[in-house]
Parts: sequence; C-alpha cells; structure tokens
Amino acid sequence: MTVELRPMGVACNLECHYCYQNPQREAGNLRQSYDLEKMKAAVEREGGPFTLFGGEPLLIPSNDLEELLRWGLEKYGKNSIQTNGALINDEHIRLFKQYNVDVGISIDGPGELNDLRWIANEQKTRDATAKVEAAIERVCLEWNPPGLIATLHRLNAVPEKLPAMKAWIKKLDALGVRSLRLHLLESENEYIRKNYALSDRENVEAILYFAEFQNELKNIQFDVIREMESLLVAKDQGTSCVWHACDPYATEAVRGVEGNGQSSNCGRTNKDGIDFTKADESGFERYLALYHTPQEDGGCQGCRFFMACKGQCPGTAIDGDWRNRTEHCEIWKTLFSQLERNLVQRGEWPLSIHPVRKRMEAQLLQAWSAGRNISLSNLSWAPVENDFRSTSATVAPGNDDKFSAQPAQPNDFRLPHFARLAWTADSSREIWEPRFKKINEWSLQSGIYFVADGMADCAVRQVSPSRVFEYLRLASQKGLSVEPWGKGFFYDSINGNGNSSTASGKYQKVVVGKSDDLKKTIELRRMGDHEKIGSMLGIPECCRDFYLQKALPQNLKEPVWLIPEQGEGDFKNPLEWRGDPGLNIFLKAIGIQAVFHFPCSPGCSASTQIADRTIELAKESGFEEVADWLREILSWPLEWSANHGIAEIKIPIAKISSRADATAGKIVVQYAGSASPEESARGLGYPYNMAGKI
Repeated sequence: MTVELRPMGVACNLECHYCYQNPQREAGNLRQSYDLEKMKAAVEREGGPFTLFGGEPLLIPSNDLEELLRWGLEKYGKNSIQTNGALINDEHIRLFKQYNVDVGISIDGPGELNDLRWIANEQKTRDATAKVEAAIERVCLEWNPPGLIATLHRLNAVPEKLPAMKAWIKKLDALGVRSLRLHLLESENEYIRKNYALSDRENVEAILYFAEFQNELKNIQFDVIREMESLLVAKDQGTSCVWHACDPYATEAVRGVEGNGQSSNCGRTNKDGIDFTKADESGFERYLALYHTPQEDGGCQGCRFFMACKGQCPGTAIDGDWRNRTEHCEIWKTLFSQLERNLVQRGEWPLSIHPVRKRMEAQLLQAWSAGRNISLSNLSWAPVENDFRSTSATVAPGNDDKFSAQPAQPNDFRLPHFARLAWTADSSREIWEPRFKKINEWSLQSGIYFVADGMADCAVRQVSPSRVFEYLRLASQKGLSVEPWGKGFFYDSINGNGNSSTASGKYQKVVVGKSDDLKKTIELRRMGDHEKIGSMLGIPECCRDFYLQKALPQNLKEPVWLIPEQGEGDFKNPLEWRGDPGLNIFLKAIGIQAVFHFPCSPGCSASTQIADRTIELAKESGFEEVADWLREILSWPLEWSANHGIAEIKIPIAKISSRADATAGKIVVQYAGSASPEESARGLGYPYNMAGKI
C-alpha cells in the first residue's frame, strides 16, 4: 500500500498530452494551496510512509518540501518522490541526500522520443527533456539511481524507434539504474488513442523486444514480463496493483492524501475530473461481474487467464467505464499465451491450464462475494480426482473455451446486495452524510407508519441486526407485528434502508403489519402470488401490471430503465427521465426514496399520491427536516447507468455503486432535475458539467 501525498493536487509544469490527470485539469479542479499539518495528520491516519506525488510535487516551495521530508524521515525512516525530473536542482539533490529520498522519474525516452511529455512548444519540450536526462544522470552519480517509468506510444515504441530506446536503456543501465517500469498508453479520449496509441500487435512486439534484451543488461529489470510469468504460477506477491482486483471506489494499493488532508483514490479512476473521496468499504463487484459477463459484451467470461489478469486496471477499462475489462485485453492475452507456452516447454504447469483452476476460481469468487480480496498464493492448489477427470493435462494451450468455467448467463447472474458511496469532497460529506443518515432512519420507520396510516396492509424493509429490537418496539407501539421476510420474491427488490455491503447477512429483511395481514402476506409469498402480494404492499394496480407484464417475464429485479416511456423499437441511450421528483427511485440503494415500489411511469398519478403522502407522513411523525431534505435531494440532476449487473448513480455531491440487473450492454438514464445543491462539484460529464459552480 502506498500513500500518495499530493500537496499541489494535479498542478504540473508539463502539459503531457496523454496524462491520466488531464480530466481534472479540464474540469478546472486544480488545487494549489495546502496545509502542512492537515497533510501530516492525514498521512498518519492512512498509516504512512508516503510518496510525494502530483501533478509535479517539486512545485512546492523548497522550505515546505524540506519540512515534509524532515518529518517523513523522522516519522518513517525514509521518503520517496515521483517527479517528471525537469525541475530538479542543486537544492533538491541536497534534500534527496539529507532526507533519504527514493527518487522516481517519469520519462518516455531520450530527445524526441519524449515529445509527448509536452511543454508549450517543441523547443521548450526538448529543453525540458534534456534537463530530465541530465537530472537522471546526476541523481545516479550523486545519490542513488532513480526508478524510471516509461509509457509506450507511437513516438517511442514503433519498430523504427525501438533501437534508439535500446541504446538509451543501455546507457541508463551503465549508470546503475535498476528499475524501468513499462506502461501501456492510457487513452483518456479518442484523439489520444487514434494519434498516439500503438496497435495491439505493436504493443506486444515492443514489450517482447524489451524482454529479449533483458539478459544484456546488468542492472535494469523490466517488471511486466516477470510479473506476468509469476502470475501464471500463482506467485502474485510483489506484483503491480493492476493485477490485484483493484476497487476503483477504494483503491487499496494507492491511498491518496490531498493538500487539504482529504483522502482520495488512485488518479487513474477519476474519469469525471473529480477527486472523489474513498468509499468506506472495499468491494469486488467489478470482478464478480467480469467473470460472469461474456467477452463480446466487455467481460471476461471463459478466459483461462482471468485469475492472473482479473480484467486488469479499471483505469484502462473499455470506454472509460470501470465495469468493463481493460481495453488492452488482447495485448495481455497474447503475452500470457506466449508465457504459457514458455512455461510448458520448461516442464512447468501454468495455472491457466492446470486441472485445479476452476476450483481456485471458485475460491476467489467466494472471497469477493464476502467482501474480501485474496492472494493467488493463498489459494489451495491441492488437486482432487474430479479435477483430473474434467480436464486433460495434455491439451495444448491456446483454446480459451477448453478450460473455461461455466458461469451463469447474463440475465441469470446477480450480485449480492451492496451499496457503496464516494463523496466529491469531504466538505460535502460533512453536510450531507448526517442528512442521509436521518433520511435512512425515516425510510426504515416509514414501513410502520405506512401500515398504521392505512397506505398498505404490510410493508417490507431491511433492518440492521443492531436495530431489530428497536424496530419491534416501534411496531408494537402502533399495534403491529414484525416477521422475517425471506429471499426469492419479486417485490423483495425494493426496500427501505439500502446501506448493504457486498458481504451477505448484514441486514435482515422483515415485513411489518397486523398479525392477520402478516399471516396472509407470508402465505401469499409462499404461493408465489405476485399480484396479490403487491396489493398487500400498497402498490398501485397500474404499477403491479407494469412489473408483471414487463419486468417479471424478463426476470428483471431492478427495471429502472423500463420506466421512462418508450415507443416500440424506440430505445434510446441515454434515456431521459421526466416526472415528479417524488417518483425518483434512483437513490433507493442508499435509502433515499419517497415511494417504495417501481412506478409504472415517471408520471404515474397513483404513485405521485403515495410519494406526497410519504413526505407528509415524515412531517407528521417528527421528521420535518427529513421531508424537506428528501424533496430537495430527489430534485437533483442525476445519471443512473447499469453495466454487467452493476449500477452507478452520479449526483452532484457523490457517486453510488449498487446492484442492478445484468444486461448485455450499458444502459443509461438521465434525470435533469430542477435544482442543485450549493456543494455541487465541477466535473466532466452528466450531471457534473451542468451542476458545477464554474
């Protein structure tokens, strides 16, 4: 785990065309002020030690830089920094030596090969590159050789450029440089991809080219091939974060600390140009979904390299959507295949064609479903007789289907309950998190008030174990009873308190009502009578018909995208949702809703009456502020999208990930809303570009 300390945010002296931090710059989210004490406190909270990061960390004034390095050495016994190297001067060399700083420098090659690391014009770019090359040599000679990072693209890794790269690397090797990490180009837009990205074949050839002259080098190690080969034999200790099922909502390998002390994630996940805070819990829904999603739809289903690759870095996902696998899939698959053959020729048995692979995949899936990540090295390799019956050890590698597990078809695949939230800023969280919790409290209690008010005979809600007795007490005060509500019923899909995690068993689903009504409802549930149970739950007839005629035949549990009115064969993406704010059910995953069923349309008058009465009940029940907050939040603009069984809901102050129906393609619904909070974030894409205060 690395703590990346970013005093200056993404401020930088260069203008690299392909930088993954450019979305933040384009959104205008530059932070150049910082607080030393807040940063120190945040680093201690994260557990340190830290790497000074950017943007460009050497933009910080020398006296403040020295204070951070002095504190880092005193606190953790070491320091590190990742820089573009163009600003390194005499003072920096002194600081590196005095405060035991491991230096990392990003450079794509010598001279013109580094031109994508741009600054103003060609002459200034070449001058900056010359300074970086001189700085590398100086750090090698006067301190310790730096670790280098180079990104491969059309300016440095097409066949005609590779000899120049080889000659340069040999010079670095002679200087004592030990590490040169090769990165594939992360394309933030189609312009970068079209003009600078290598083809899949060129990427493969470039990486193999570097691997071929590895033995000619005394010091430098290229980590890519070494790591991939280790992954194929389940030795993933020390391999890069991109192979470790990274959660984009709470990046485990990178814990960022901004200049104001706010926590943040690896910047590769910030496609909206917003430095979201970390989610409170990690989740691995991306990897569960990729395993079950066909490759033609952006998933990894049936890939024998899944355990090693896991869909790779979410920052490089197809179409910039972290729910997809990496857009570099064919590159990694080709390289894994080559390494697989090499291992077989050496008499080793790669995990990808090992007879125990399916059972090891099952161990991974079980851990992720329980909210835990697990190292490949901790999985059981012990074979049993059935492993050898089901898999021939003599089959040559190269056929993905031959060794594939047999996951469910997309529409049958369903993730466990979960809901995770990342805020756009700590300041937004301070204001709105207490309000969300108060609304959740009302959502839970609303079932009791619904029934007592005669809005329904029974109501289903989810209750945390710690609040079950409180819920029973409140229900009894209204003359009502509470019974467990089991799994498997269609109307289970919508409920009150949505703070579920990926781990199962965190919340208990219950049904509340009068004793006789409870018995009747439970019996109807046993019989599978969806129509009558919907009536008992107070769902309008038109909405019951909507579920039974449109959603249930397709086995849909979260038919949000069916609600916007569409003509036959007139499906559009994104869909536009227009209706009364009270019928906004997109935030139900976090317990923010005024109706507890799926309305048949955004203009359903019967559902609107229920929403209005829900808000009135909140006022009458001592939740006056909740009623106001609920109306306000449900009026905000938002975007709901579903991909591979995962929903992502973006609102002006946060983004939420939750469960959805598994569909073959991405579905997007946008709601314009009528108002935005004062704390709205500035960002790229809906709803941030319309909600941000610029």
